[in-house]
Amino acid sequence: MEIWGSAINDFAKENTPATDFFTNRSSELADGGNTVHTGNLTQMTANAKGVGAAVTLNAPTFTDVDLVVNTWYEVSFAVEDGDEAIWKKSLYLQEKMAKNAGYTAGQTLENALIALFASFTSTVGASTSVIKDSDIRAACGVVETATLEDIENGDHRFFFDRKVWWSQVSYQDEFKLYINNGTADPITKKPVKMLYGIPVSTSSNIDYVSGATGCINVLAHKDAIHYALANLPRQTMDKVRVQSQYDQVYLATLTTADLKYGVIMNRATYGCIIYSSAS
Repeated sequence: MEIWGSAINDFAKENTPATDFFTNRSSELADGGNTVHTGNLTQMTANAKGVGAAVTLNAPTFTDVDLVVNTWYEVSFAVEDGDEAIWKKSLYLQEKMAKNAGYTAGQTLENALIALFASFTSTVGASTSVIKDSDIRAACGVVETATLEDIENGDHRFFFDRKVWWSQVSYQDEFKLYINNGTADPITKKPVKMLYGIPVSTSSNIDYVSGATGCINVLAHKDAIHYALANLPRQTMDKVRVQSQYDQVYLATLTTADLKYGVIMNRATYGCIIYSSAS
C-alpha cells in the first residue's frame, strides 16, 4: 500500500512588485465597460496683457490614452474522485493546487506590466556593462525632470533584476557601507533596498535586452503605467477569480482561476531604463 507523506514540494513563487506599484484603474470599470479613456492636456502659455488689447487665446490640445481590458487568461485543472480518494486528507492538496492556479494566472498580469518597461523613452547604461552609481543618478535626474516631482516623495521606484541587484548595485560602497548611508552594515545585515531615498523592488521577471543578454532595469513613476481588471461575475476582492464545480459526467471537480485585464504605457517619459549586463 502506498501512502502520501506529510510534506508537499510546492514550487517557488515570484512576488508581484509591478502589480502592487503601478496605477490600478479597475474601480472605474466596477459598473461595466472594457475601456478607460485618459485625456492628455497640453500646458497653456501665459501671455502679456496690453492695455486695451484683447486677450491672447490658447488652443490647448487633447489626446486620448485608451486602456482596453481585452486580455483573458485562465488556469484550470480537474481532480477525479479516484485520485482524491488516495490523497492524504490532511494535506489539503486540492486547496493548495487552487491557490497555485490563482498565482499562475496572476503572474500573467505582472509579466505584462514588466514587458512595458522596454517602452520607456529614456535610457542610461549599457546591456554589456555593470551598473554604475552615475547611471543611477542619471536616471534619477531624467525621471525627476520629466515628472517635475521630487524622486523621494514615494511615487517612484526602482525595479532591478534580482541577480543584478545583488551583484552590481548592492555591493557598491555608496549603498552598503554604514559610513555612507547610516543604515546598512555589509557584514551583519543585508543591503537596504533603498537608493537615494527611493524604494527598490527586485524581480526575476525583469526582461532581457536580447535572448539572455542584458537586463531592462528601470526607475519609474507609478503613473507611467496603468492597468485595469475586468469586473467578472462572482469576482471577489482578489485580482484573480477562482471557481470550482463538481462535474458528475467526469466524476471530477473542475477548478479554474482566471483574470481579464488590460495594460497601457500611460506616460513613456515617466520612466528611465537602466541597462545592465545580465549577471
